[in-house]
Amino acid sequence: MATGMHDVLNKFRAIRGVGMAAVVGSDGLVIESVHRADLDADALAAVATNGLLLAEALGREMARGGTLQTIIEYEGGVVLIEPLGDEGMMLVVSDDRNDLGRIRFTAKQYKGPLTDALAAI
Repeated sequence: MATGMHDVLNKFRAIRGVGMAAVVGSDGLVIESVHRADLDADALAAVATNGLLLAEALGREMARGGTLQTIIEYEGGVVLIEPLGDEGMMLVVSDDRNDLGRIRFTAKQYKGPLTDALAAI
């Protein structure tokens, strides 16, 4: 199943600026990733897991329901975090904020297959 995840994650890496795409377990450990050599996938996954927990807590505090997607824009890029059920999350890191729409579209397109692949592990 990891090969299927790897193929899907490569679709994100084909988007201009995307330096990392990963499936991360709810414990913050990388299950599968494709990334540039200069990015520490393990460190980013651990921190992103905390970011998702923060977004979930904020949603509960405001009675808005569960997190569907978290996007953090920085001067030098964007990070997308999307839950994949209770088992983990999708993490996409890009140096280019201009392709956020394409990243979001790709996330929507492949969320189901990644969720299924994660559940099968």
